[in-house]
Amino acid sequence: MYQTLTADSQRQKTKNTCGKILGNIGLFLLVFLAAVPVLWLIYLSLKSNTDILTNPLALPDTLHWENYVNAYKTIPFYSMVKNTGIVILISVPVSMLLSIFAAFALGRMRFGSGKVQNGVYSYFVCGVIMPTCVMILPIYLVMVKVGLYDTLWSTILTHIGWTAPMNMMIMVSGFRSIPDSLEEAAIIDGCSIWQLLFRILVPVAKPVISTALIMTFLACWNDFPLAKIMLNSPDVRTLSIAAAYFKGTFSTNYALMTAGCVILIIPQLLIFTIFQRYIISGVTAGAVKG
Repeated sequence: MYQTLTADSQRQKTKNTCGKILGNIGLFLLVFLAAVPVLWLIYLSLKSNTDILTNPLALPDTLHWENYVNAYKTIPFYSMVKNTGIVILISVPVSMLLSIFAAFALGRMRFGSGKVQNGVYSYFVCGVIMPTCVMILPIYLVMVKVGLYDTLWSTILTHIGWTAPMNMMIMVSGFRSIPDSLEEAAIIDGCSIWQLLFRILVPVAKPVISTALIMTFLACWNDFPLAKIMLNSPDVRTLSIAAAYFKGTFSTNYALMTAGCVILIIPQLLIFTIFQRYIISGVTAGAVKG
């Protein structure tokens, strides 16, 4: 009997070990596939434009670190950083504040039988599932009509409208996962509606709100189609279209373009690395109601 139990436990241990090894191999492959584009971009940024065009797979004879210096000099970096900062500093807080209000109303409040609440929620869902390419032309026509074309406000208002529905959907799941007993205790203690929101619910839903904040920041930082169409003048362009400076009418300097792209993605990688635990915890929030 004892030998049978020992053999069974040994087989189970071996099975668990094999499962862990296979899982680690799978994770390694996923990480490798995700890292290949970034590594390939860095690899191309250290080659000359001639080497990229003639033999992109060959190892470079000389590492061209000057590509980064030339790319930095070609891009009007300070002007683009200023414009990008203005867009982010206005779009992100306004989008987050509107999303918190909407998520609080839809996630914690009740309107009659709930049909109004469900209808408003479905309206926000339509804003998420609508393809971006479909909305660009109407937005362009509206901005031209109201006189905001080729201004930062054209991208700021659009980013608020684009990111608020997604943020609201993420926050609703987080607010709904908060126990009702916590809200009831706060109301019994005399909390007003604003105190309940900002002193009780928002701190508890911090992982979800952090996730929405990071996603909104990256959406504003990475946006290329909207900025390319709406921002025509050089003095209002943002960092997302900096790579377009290396593309001419008849030729493209791929060495400087890849170096410029590496410079632009460094802040994103740093932000994602620092706040990745908030992203993971925020995405999974609301999966199980506690």
